Amino acid sequence: MQESSLSRIKSKSDKGGMAILSGSRGDKSKKENQARAKQLDKDIRGKGLPGATKVTGSYVEKDKSGKETKVKERSHVVTSGKKGKRKFKKAVKALGKKYGQDSVLTQTKKSGRLSATRKGGLGKAKGIGVGKFKPQGKNPEGQSQIKGKTFTYGK
Repeated sequence: MQESSLSRIKSKSDKGGMAILSGSRGDKSKKENQARAKQLDKDIRGKGLPGATKVTGSYVEKDKSGKETKVKERSHVVTSGKKGKRKFKKAVKALGKKYGQDSVLTQTKKSGRLSATRKGGLGKAKGIGVGKFKPQGKNPEGQSQIKGKTFTYGK
């Protein structure tokens, strides 16, 4: 596991080529989610991406009926490593789809974007611009935390 801090994640964000995804789902047990997080770690490396930085995230998840639930989950911050931006986005979206996520957050330029990875994950939208990286920012729809310090994306 890589030791990391908010300032390190901020510098990754400044360079661009970063994504946040999770293997957890609100309808799974804690044990199932832990196993999925471990497997996601292996899958990330399997796609030729550098090892992920683990953070605690929260996200408003939608089920098939459209009911929203706020879920706390183990999230993975991944950088593009040696992959090009297009291939990187494709790899991240494929992982999001495999784990049944509503969306994945990718940032290849200065601002982040949520990309839907399943039908209805973001309503009718395929993707939503979420703005710039905000260290110490708070967002009711979703934010992440590392060593007690939060970060999010906003305009």
